[in-house]
Amino acid sequence: MEWAIGIPILLLLLACPLMMVGMMAFGWLFMRGRSGSHGGHGGHGMMMCMGHGSGETHGGPEAPAGIVDELRAERERLDELIARAERGEAR
Repeated sequence: MEWAIGIPILLLLLACPLMMVGMMAFGWLFMRGRSGSHGGHGGHGMMMCMGHGSGETHGGPEAPAGIVDELRAERERLDELIARAERGEAR
């Protein structure tokens, strides 16, 4: 009867892999005809939505050059403020 103590431990160890298998089976059964709705990634279904796949990024367009210049100027201004604060100067 002492072997019954190991059953909950075994179930806990298998919970994550069993959930993964269940999600993959669900995706295969119910999403296999809808792979085109995930951005045209053929055959991978919902795995692409979970962050796995070809390494493509789905971010926005590159930042315009004007914004980059403004951010650099702001960084320089903040660096000056930090240097003043470290020296103990007031505004």
